[in-house]
Amino acid sequence: MTDELICADLCPLCSRPLRPEFRSTRPSAQQDHPARVWFYRYHCDSCQSVRPHPFWDVMRALYES
Repeated sequence: MTDELICADLCPLCSRPLRPEFRSTRPSAQQDHPARVWFYRYHCDSCQSVRPHPFWDVMRALYES
């Protein structure tokens, strides 16, 4: 799995592209199919680490409306 951009959504605070984050489960030893992988959220590495509260407030407002 790669960390390539899926779409060109920009961060509302710094205008850099948002990066997708994926979550996965471990495959079961009794089953032959691969682990489940799903989209979790978009995040901005710079804004999330420097100013997390304003970033999450803006993202919540963006996706709840």
